Amino acid sequence: MKNLPIILNIILFLLVGHLYYLNLKKPQSTEQQTIAPAPSVSGGVKIAYVNGDTLDAQYEWLKQQKDAIQQRVRTAESNLVAKQEALMRDANALQEKFQTGTMTQADAEKQQAALMQRSQRLQEEEERLRKSLAEDQKKAFNDLYANVEAKLKTLSGQIGYDYILSYSRGGQILLANDSLDITRQVLELLNAKEEKK
Repeated sequence: MKNLPIILNIILFLLVGHLYYLNLKKPQSTEQQTIAPAPSVSGGVKIAYVNGDTLDAQYEWLKQQKDAIQQRVRTAESNLVAKQEALMRDANALQEKFQTGTMTQADAEKQQAALMQRSQRLQEEEERLRKSLAEDQKKAFNDLYANVEAKLKTLSGQIGYDYILSYSRGGQILLANDSLDITRQVLELLNAKEEKK
């Protein structure tokens, strides 16, 4: 979600750069040129924007996805912490037994090797969980993007927008005209779809 405004801004920047290049490439004439829309185009290009911060805060499906992922993170962290604590207790008990002389050197080495294997498996499990959570976040982002894109196409078809940009505070677009903001309509469409489910 956070990469979407950056990607859109990069595309917009490249388009502006290309237009600038094309303008400089043309031979300069002595007459002042005026840029006017073609007679067949009435009203010019229609542009609107969606406030990404508001969408992030008020889209119900996205909130549910974030909560589910955060719950998985908390559960995974608590399970890993419990396993790490058990491993530490067993390591301390092994050390105590060896120091008090209640176990032989061979038994101590055998149990130490078993503890090292448990530690290795715990690290592997932590890595698997990290990858799984990253995949879940990626899937949620892809689902979000597909959902928003479908609704924006619907809205664009209804109203006739040529471009729908993403605006977020601190992003590449420094100022946006409030009359071009269609965030409320998009949120209504997105949340209405979720209520039907």
